[in-house]
Amino acid sequence: MNKNQKLTIVFLLLGSILISGGIGLRDYVSYSLPIGWIAGFVSQLLAVWFAIKWYKETK
Repeated sequence: MNKNQKLTIVFLLLGSILISGGIGLRDYVSYSLPIGWIAGFVSQLLAVWFAIKWYKETK
């Protein structure tokens, strides 16, 4: 596995964890839901960016 492939997987997992954490903590922390969704979305965008870089390297 190269670096971009590993970072794609890490950011995909991190995005899912952040979204789930925001949903899970919504009863305890008032702004956890929007923070979790925004952080998860940014993480997913980073995963797509690294996936595109990985795809370009393989061509």
